[in-house]
This record gives sequence, C-alpha cells and structure tokens, in this order.
Amino acid sequence: MKTVRKVLAWAQRNERHLGGIVFFCGFITDLLTFTLLDISILNYVFGGYLVVTYIVVFLAHLASKEVARPSVFRRSMRVFLPLAAQYLIANLLSGFLIFYTKSSVLFVSWPFIILLGLVFIGNEWFRTYKDRLIFLATLLFFTTYAYAIFALPLAVHALGPMVFLGSTALSVAVFAAFLFLLWRTGPKRLQGSLLPTIGTSLAVLIVMVSSYFTGLIPPIPLTLKDSGIYHSLTRAGGDYVLLAERKKEWWDPRAQTIHAIEGETLYAYTAVFAPIRFGASVVHRWQYYDETQKKWTTQGTVVFPISGGRLAGYRGYSERSNLTPGSWRVRVETENGQAIGQILFTIERTATLPPLRKEVQ
Repeated sequence: MKTVRKVLAWAQRNERHLGGIVFFCGFITDLLTFTLLDISILNYVFGGYLVVTYIVVFLAHLASKEVARPSVFRRSMRVFLPLAAQYLIANLLSGFLIFYTKSSVLFVSWPFIILLGLVFIGNEWFRTYKDRLIFLATLLFFTTYAYAIFALPLAVHALGPMVFLGSTALSVAVFAAFLFLLWRTGPKRLQGSLLPTIGTSLAVLIVMVSSYFTGLIPPIPLTLKDSGIYHSLTRAGGDYVLLAERKKEWWDPRAQTIHAIEGETLYAYTAVFAPIRFGASVVHRWQYYDETQKKWTTQGTVVFPISGGRLAGYRGYSERSNLTPGSWRVRVETENGQAIGQILFTIERTATLPPLRKEVQ
C-alpha cells in the first residue's frame, strides 16, 4: 500500500506531463495499427473507442466528487481515469488524422494537424477539475463530430450537404445528452465549467460547419488511391494501358514535368476508393495558373460516377488537348467541391516526345 501511495503521489505531481505522454502514445498506437484495417472494420473500431471514451469520462466525473477522506482507490481514479480518457481520445484523433490526410491533399488536412498541436499545448494548461473537464469535453465533442462525419455516409452509402447536416445533428444530440447526464449526476461539479464547455463546443461546431461549406473538410470515406498525367490511355479488356514519362514517387511533393508536343492530348487518370455499395460522382477540374492574375483558373471540368468495392479504387479519366505551357493541376473533387486530391504538373513544349514507359492499371 505504501508503494501504491508513492506511485500515486508521483503521478499526481506529474499529471500534466503524463497526460502529454499518454496522448502521444495513443496517437502512435493508431498510426501503427489503423492503416492495416479495412475501412468497414475501422468504423466499428472508432465507434467502440468512442463509447468507451464516454464511459471513462463519465467515471472520471463521478470520481471527482469531493469527500472528506478519499480512499486510495478514489484518488487513483481521479488521476488515472483522465489519463485513460486522453489515451482513448488520442486513439480516435490519430485514426481520423490518418484518413483525413489519406483522403485528401495537405491543404485540406491542415486543420486537423494544427488541432493536434493545440491539444498538446492545452494539455499543459489544465490543472483543476474545471479546466480538465472543459478540455476533455471539447475534445470529446470534436471526436464525436469527426466520427459522425465518417460513419453516417458509410451507413447511408452517400455524401452531400444533407448527410453532413445529419452528422451535425447526431453529434450535437449525443453530446448534449452526455452533458445533461453529467449535470444530473454532479451539478455542483459542473458549476463554472458547463457554460465554457458549451461555448468551446459551439466554437468547434461553427468551425466544422464553415470548413465543410468552404471545402476544407475532405469527403471521407473517399480516398484517392492512384493518379497521374499520361500521354496515352487505352482500354485492353478490364485494364487501362497508360504511357507515362516517369513514375512519380509518393514521397515527391514536386509537380511532375510533362513534355508535350503541339496539339497533343493528355489524360488525367485517377483511382478513387469508395466502400461497397457506396455511390458518388467525381469531378476532374483542370486548372491553369495564370501568372498575370496570380490565381488558378478553371479550363474545364469532367464529371463521372463511381461505385465502391474495388480495393484499388474506381478508375476514371479525363482528357484535354493543346495545353498552354506553364503550371497546371487537376483537382479531384466531389460534386459539392470537396477535394479528394489533386495532380500537380508543369507543361513544357517539345518537338518530340521523350521515352515513355507503359503502365497497366
């Protein structure tokens, strides 16, 4: 028992630093495991994590009740339950980060990367139960919202503003019911923290809704599995036969240089993954960077439907001829303008084509 008290005293003294370590461990755990699981399985894993997190936060709320002489067990629960909640929330955030970054380009996923940095900073700030509850509850609402955005499209096999608003209503209802439960079981412990919790959660809600309707939230669960610009594209049975200058490595952020002859037709090829029985439409938006206006200008769009189930992604392509030399990109979007990914490339005019390599997709 003496050893337990020493460990507990040490944990209480270092609670804030332990929180950061636990959060980091939870984040790394999922980075190493979630990439190996099928998306349909992950839906249940995320849901299970979320349910357990709600239970742990509720138990932490109960354990925080002030008593004259708290037992060693109660004191332990006051320390370790919030740490367990942080670990579980880190699991959820890292899992969402994996898919929000996999499904889109970096400029779409940056809010979630910034969020993780703010979580680490915030973890060093809270000292009292009031601060801790506001911190954990806000993260809990965010993870609930992120899960609803991920899970509801899987359930209804569709994307769109109405599905997003349904996810919003569902997450708000669940979180409001949880706050009501906390208030019913310990109204005194919520004094001074309930309104700030509602305020910070409302801020999260406003940011998320604004991000969706400005195209910052990627269209989970659609994922760009493969893409490229090609000099030739033909069908051979069930395969696409492509001719490319070189294979662009996944780790290379630079725009690919395409050497095109006068009047040549180029092809943008993409493979977009969607779950089984999932239907959506994909847009190829060809854009040229106007050096005079210093902005991207749309030169043409192509829309085609996709269906889910193919592990390597549903294949599709678009084409354009006689492209102006300079910087180009093909944005791969949903019909609502959410970015699934993009292909960056630079056109250089040439008299003869360079050596081309054949790819079969």
